[in-house]
Amino acid sequence: MEKALLERLASGSTISAAATAEFLSLRTANRRIADLRRRAGVSTTRELVGIYRTHRDR
Repeated sequence: MEKALLERLASGSTISAAATAEFLSLRTANRRIADLRRRAGVSTTRELVGIYRTHRDR
């Protein structure tokens, strides 16, 4: 689920659109993204998506 959210964000979707596409509430999507940011040690979703893109494209 986390990978699917990140993939949608990396493709340019908003968090709201990604949540809807993954059948999640916006609140749940925001919580999951916040947890991913915390685990990655970054403060913004943009930084998180950048890290995801870097690792995805390897």
